[in-house]
Amino acid sequence: MGAGFAPVPRRTVWQPPHNKRAAQPPRRRKQQVGTISRQAAPRHVLGEQRGFSEGPSAVLDAFRSQRHRFMASLRAFDASVWHAPARCGRWSVHDVVRHVRDSASLHVARLSGRPDPFPVHGPIRQATTSAGRPARSAGQTPEETVRELALLVEEEERLLQRKAHLDPSETRLGPLRRTVHWSVSSTHAFWDAWVHERDIALPLGLKLPYPITELRLATMYGLLAAAAPAGWAGDYIRTTLQLEGSPDPSYEITHAGDNIKVITSPESGAELAGDGVAVLDSLAGRGPMPREVFGIASAVVSQLTLLREVAT
Repeated sequence: MGAGFAPVPRRTVWQPPHNKRAAQPPRRRKQQVGTISRQAAPRHVLGEQRGFSEGPSAVLDAFRSQRHRFMASLRAFDASVWHAPARCGRWSVHDVVRHVRDSASLHVARLSGRPDPFPVHGPIRQATTSAGRPARSAGQTPEETVRELALLVEEEERLLQRKAHLDPSETRLGPLRRTVHWSVSSTHAFWDAWVHERDIALPLGLKLPYPITELRLATMYGLLAAAAPAGWAGDYIRTTLQLEGSPDPSYEITHAGDNIKVITSPESGAELAGDGVAVLDSLAGRGPMPREVFGIASAVVSQLTLLREVAT
């Protein structure tokens, strides 16, 4: 049988039917580009007993961002800066950095399972307590403090990275006398350093550019910490806040049983409103009282003010 060419199939061409109602070709559904429903926006949750919804790796990322920026600033300081007054109490810039160094030492010890390097008895009140909580670094020069802090930051990142990878379901008594997930205790260490960085930078006129993810975690933990003291007596807070300049439209402070949680919300309405960083500073004991920042005095605002009594 000789080779030949296969017949070419006839092309099918759309022909309008006789029915006039169906005489139009099929319409392609119009695709919307670049529009995202507000309801579809992801909600972020930070809870005492389960940690951050983005996982411990997000806490590590926030630590890296803050520590890198802070260390770069410290290395650029000249001799005159170290004795300049900081924003918190009677402390100088060097006093605040010593405190951060000592807190980092405590964080590293807890991450590694070693005993605390120094005992801490009761809250430290910045108006009456001498600098250097708990004065482990007393007598150091600024250069010695920065050198030791740099070593601690390296060890802290290594330990936190390992623990974030394992992510054990481990709880402990946190710095605010609440039982929390291990990563929430580490988030407190991040927030403490974040606030103290502002204690140094603002009086010196330094600008602090915050990545969105870092600012979100600092905001959510600042609210979680502010809600903790009321929880000591079982008087849990339920409220919503709209914070100008923050990464999310609003935040909800709530609880499930004795588990305090902060949840981001796409809704713009809230019970309390104010400038984001001004609110965080106020709740942490810096600047005007919360009733002044929120422009309202209420039972909820009074509950949120309790943190100022123990914040350092």
